[in-house]
Amino acid sequence: MSRLVSRILLSIFMFPLAGTFYVFVAVVGEQTLRLSAGSYSSREMQIFLLAGLLTWIFVATYWCLIWRLGVRWNGKRIVGTFVSAGAAAVLGLLTGVFAAAMMSRGGAEGFGAFIGGVATIMSWLIATIFLWRETAAERAQRVSSSTKSAIACPTCGYNLTGLTESRCPECGSRFTLDELLALQLQPKTEVDVE
Repeated sequence: MSRLVSRILLSIFMFPLAGTFYVFVAVVGEQTLRLSAGSYSSREMQIFLLAGLLTWIFVATYWCLIWRLGVRWNGKRIVGTFVSAGAAAVLGLLTGVFAAAMMSRGGAEGFGAFIGGVATIMSWLIATIFLWRETAAERAQRVSSSTKSAIACPTCGYNLTGLTESRCPECGSRFTLDELLALQLQPKTEVDVE
């Protein structure tokens, strides 16, 4: 099994693990807060907030550990990851407040904290997918470094080795064989990584 396949499988298993972790924290939190004074709705809100926060920490740690070696880390990606965490927290807070206001008529305003926690986690995961994905320049560099005879599309970096025509099936760019050969024979320079 390749590393990529194992990372994908571990990513899939993250959601049931996170759900189990959330329920565990909520049950332990309820048992702990049952002894404290206060109304049921405030305890319920505290349980949802605690479980959501700890689950987000669990998911973020798990996600970063899975993909730490598969992502080409640079300053832009690191800063973007932290900024997206802040933006996800704000989005989750707004979503939670809105959901709590909508559910306050039924006496289930604490459930808004659950909705906000889920929105926070999911929006951060989606943001990291876009922030961490490989750029065309990184792909071209990876393909060209993996095999000496690889011919990469100069536009998108797709591996053209073995194709019977000089049109890239990934981006549709057309090149003459002479152009491709000349581009591949140019001395390798440092590729700017976005």
